[in-house]
Amino acid sequence: MQKLFLYLSALVVFSSSAHALTVLDLNVFDQLQGKWDDGFRMRRTKALADYIKQKKPDIVVFQEAIGNLPGEQRGGEDSTDAAHLTKQYPHRTYIHEMTGADGASYGYWMGSKTKPRVWTEDGFHFPGGVARRVQAAIWDGSIGRNKECLGILSLHFSYQNSEVRQREAEWVLEWLKGQEKNCKQWLVVGDFNADREDKEMQMLFDGGLQPLFKKTQPTVGAYNPIRKIYGENIPSRTIDWALGWNLKGEASVVLRGPWRREWISDHAGVWVTLQ
Repeated sequence: MQKLFLYLSALVVFSSSAHALTVLDLNVFDQLQGKWDDGFRMRRTKALADYIKQKKPDIVVFQEAIGNLPGEQRGGEDSTDAAHLTKQYPHRTYIHEMTGADGASYGYWMGSKTKPRVWTEDGFHFPGGVARRVQAAIWDGSIGRNKECLGILSLHFSYQNSEVRQREAEWVLEWLKGQEKNCKQWLVVGDFNADREDKEMQMLFDGGLQPLFKKTQPTVGAYNPIRKIYGENIPSRTIDWALGWNLKGEASVVLRGPWRREWISDHAGVWVTLQ
């Protein structure tokens, strides 16, 4: 009887983990600061594709992705940074945010193994900050015992100052409240340019968004050689987050070191597991 109990317990654990939904979020670094050799981005994106093919997340989310090369159409489904991932993620979309000095399109990319109910694009711009786009999608029957819907919102807060980001945080909270009619459970990921103690993050936490990290680790810092373009003594900070809105899950920091001998970005990634 004891052996049967242990077997059934193991089966329940296996079944639960088998139905987990996994998400990888990463700011892939637009490379518009500093000077880099011609093959730098290709090496990074190949290493990133190798990591994703091995880890097999269900959904991949990028900020600061290259969409189309100079002179090509802005927006659409494909990203140059995700060129090695199109077979793994047949459902995908790219949103243009800005045109770099090199003439290329930079923005947001999201890829999924299953088709979402809807893709959504929105944005905000407050005085003193940067005009930002946000990218979102909703999947039906994705999480929980009752196969509830899941929404994912990808964003990038402005870098200028905390006051601007506080306005952006207010926008996000109001946006999520307005989206509850479409789906109540949301995962919010991206580059917040703010650490836990910053007021804008406290506003998000107090407003109903819960951090999913079991252990908080820095996602940027001088430990990363790419990040040193901002200085040799810059502090290590956690500015990439996974937050849950009516949602439970666990998040961890990944890619804090090189993969296949290549530093993939000036940011670490965030891995999220949702039961």
